[in-house]
Amino acid sequence: MDKKTGKKILWTHNFKNEPGAGGVWMFNQYEYLKDDVDLYYLDRLRNPFQFVKHFFALRKLSKNYEIIHAQYGSAVGFLTSYTKPTKILSLKGSDWYTAPNPSILHKIRIFVGGIFTKWSIKKFDHIIVMSNKMKNLVLQQYPDKHVETIVDPIDLKRFPKQKETEKEKNTVKKVLFASVNKNNPIKRFDLAKKSFDILNTDFPNTEFVVMSNIAHDQVCDFMKGMDVLLLTSTHEGWPNVVKEMLALNKPFVSTDVSDLDEIAIDTKSCFVCNDDPIELSEALKKSLLAPKENLRRFVLDFSMNNSISSYNRIYNNYL
Repeated sequence: MDKKTGKKILWTHNFKNEPGAGGVWMFNQYEYLKDDVDLYYLDRLRNPFQFVKHFFALRKLSKNYEIIHAQYGSAVGFLTSYTKPTKILSLKGSDWYTAPNPSILHKIRIFVGGIFTKWSIKKFDHIIVMSNKMKNLVLQQYPDKHVETIVDPIDLKRFPKQKETEKEKNTVKKVLFASVNKNNPIKRFDLAKKSFDILNTDFPNTEFVVMSNIAHDQVCDFMKGMDVLLLTSTHEGWPNVVKEMLALNKPFVSTDVSDLDEIAIDTKSCFVCNDDPIELSEALKKSLLAPKENLRRFVLDFSMNNSISSYNRIYNNYL
């Protein structure tokens, strides 16, 4: 993109628009806002020459817009922070939290990305975060910033309210663990498996199911066969897998991430635990024995319409 299109808002990002790549949430939202928003793809940011090229190209391009909205922190936020218009930053989680990683190169990349995020935040006019927990953490370090929570939406039509059905003859209870890559240190597969193994000793009629690389149009049917979600992450923004399970009235047992504690305290089947396999296994047991309840109510506000309305409200305040 190198010329003005008449639109007033520019989104900057580094997400490839292809199946399996990150940023699906952004492209889904863009479909509803594309009449008002242009996209600028910050590709190959690990290449220093490309990084510098984007720096000058983006500064020049941004003069054609009234608002520039970085859809991620790290290098995307850093480059966007040096533009002239009103600046909005969306933090997604991995650009804010320090993620564990055994690789030295990845540790360096995460460290540098964190510095970029922290340095650039002060230059933005408005910060959007994924959870109230993240909001509080950002405000602790930047108390003068305007920070608000907007949770990425899910398509509730893809995950419709489930009808009451007769009890299945199959008594095996299925514990779901979801991760694109189970070796991702953020997800802590070993902690999840250890927690399940303890549960399985007392409840042998249980099965540990790993959901990975399932096509999105098949996720709903896959989840319908599950009984509880086990989430053992070190941190999360607001995990879609939890939203989708809740939409199907399926409970979760999780480590203390995002705003899941706000839901757990208001239910009998959802639990937030310490990073302890015994505690997690006990919570799984309680969840599987708990009565069915209306969990879908917790995600009814996470609709695309609500998300787009929130963005438009923010944009209109600055236009």
